[in-house]
Amino acid sequence: MRVNRYDQDEKNTTFNFHIIKRSFKYLKPYRWKLILVTLISCLNGILILINPKLIQYTIDNTIPKQNMKELYWIAFSILGIITLNILINLVKSRMLNRIKQSIAYDLKGNIFIHLQYLPAEYYETRPHGKILTRATSYAETVAQCLCNDFLETILEIINLIFVIIFMLTCHVPLTLFTLVVAISIAFFFFKISPTRREKQHIVNNKVSNCNAYFAESMNGISITQSYNREEKNEKIFESLEKERVKAIEEVLPYINLSWAITDGAATILKILILVLGVFVFYPKTSLGTILAIASYSGQFWNPIHNIASVYSEIMDAVTYLERIFELLDEPLIIENMENAKNKKIKGKVEFKNVEFSYIENQNVLKDINFLIKPNQKIAIVGETGSGKTTIINLLARYYDTTKGEILIDDIPIKELNLSSLRNQINVMLQDNYVFSRSIKENIAYGKKNVTQSEIEKICKNLQIHNWIKSLKNGYDTVLHSNGKEISTGQRQLICFARAIIANPQILILDEATSNVDLKTEKLVQEGLETLLENRTSIVIAHRLSTITDCDQILLLKNHKIYEKGTHQELMKKKGAYYKLYTSQLQ
Repeated sequence: MRVNRYDQDEKNTTFNFHIIKRSFKYLKPYRWKLILVTLISCLNGILILINPKLIQYTIDNTIPKQNMKELYWIAFSILGIITLNILINLVKSRMLNRIKQSIAYDLKGNIFIHLQYLPAEYYETRPHGKILTRATSYAETVAQCLCNDFLETILEIINLIFVIIFMLTCHVPLTLFTLVVAISIAFFFFKISPTRREKQHIVNNKVSNCNAYFAESMNGISITQSYNREEKNEKIFESLEKERVKAIEEVLPYINLSWAITDGAATILKILILVLGVFVFYPKTSLGTILAIASYSGQFWNPIHNIASVYSEIMDAVTYLERIFELLDEPLIIENMENAKNKKIKGKVEFKNVEFSYIENQNVLKDINFLIKPNQKIAIVGETGSGKTTIINLLARYYDTTKGEILIDDIPIKELNLSSLRNQINVMLQDNYVFSRSIKENIAYGKKNVTQSEIEKICKNLQIHNWIKSLKNGYDTVLHSNGKEISTGQRQLICFARAIIANPQILILDEATSNVDLKTEKLVQEGLETLLENRTSIVIAHRLSTITDCDQILLLKNHKIYEKGTHQELMKKKGAYYKLYTSQLQ
């Protein structure tokens, strides 16, 4: 998927048989079940084809001989075959549904796992609604296609072969006439399929655009309401929906054409067979044979009608598959190099000549050099957009440097195992996220086997234990919608506890106390002094009064380190830091 907005169509892909071949890997684990379903269906198809033969025998032999006993047996046989056919279809439907759900589970699982490891850049540059569409509705449709539609096509082809064989045993000329008509219609469908597929791509794009805008609107609903944007947003959504409806209307004629032509051809051909049979081949050909071949012609068109119907669904599913595989093929830009090291880090951090740009030739960081010794506490300050958060993103390896290198304990960060690295580096963001789980589960999110006493100890240090205990269910209180039922500051402190309890060797606090009041911040700072012992900590802060005790302060300006030193050293220089600090005091 290219980088796009909710109202931008994605680039259409070209059809490639490799897509179909690649999708078969999801069928492979269930191949024996699918083979069993196929065999059951073939048996079912043969049983159905016996009925016209019984009818032919009845008309040509049993009725003329007035053999009532034989007639009863034939009637019961036909009824038995119909009953058996219903039972087999029920068993087949149940088996196919289980296989379909398993394939959907596998496909969604692969998508979800891949999404977990894609870099932050992927999510920052794509509408989440479009990503969600691929992981849900597209995956469901593809599972339906792989399990039901592809198998249905194979079964219908097998049924078609059986029908042709039975027709040939009845009457060769009329069978050949039926085949000529069928081949002509198949050629017509083949010719219009590229146009049909192109128009389906447009439908997919418009549906995806609607989903993307819907997701964006729900995420920003509070902003929408505060700015009275409801009516304008409704018009935007209405415009997107009109485009979707228009795209569907343009593809509908091609969808309807398939069943209309096959249904019409089946009826006309049946009439033609009866006319030719009666006026051309009768009495040389018996009446029972003519009726049998007419009955078979109806059964001949049933598979073709089903294939034509399934064909539309397969074309839809192929376009969905292309989008899904496009997502699964997104490169894991941030991944482990070969023989990456699992190492317990001490906390020494060094940036050497680091440069970084989100957009080519537009550097966010230029020639960044600094050293943090183990267990030191440093602060990074500067204007908005100076690159403070980018330094943190590079250290946590959400992005890789454009130039230069980052070392931890004198080892290039790219040589460290990503999982091991992130287990030992924790980032506490300004606007963190809480999950729809209990407060206890949110705090213990990043660490296994956490005891209640450990959680309470951290919360007491952060001055939130008494507040949590005052809630009706205490630590078992379930939060919803990113903790909307609690204050922003309380949510921030829960996330603070989550970061601390993970016990990282390097703790990064990105404006971590910006959402709490000054009184609470002072209490938190007191608790932090104990919690930050024996670990390297990096603090990004706007309130400079909170960082005066840091071992080193880096002031960023124009995407470079403009000043560097302790609070006392920088105040003596009376430079940019001095002006910033005194202006805040005033």
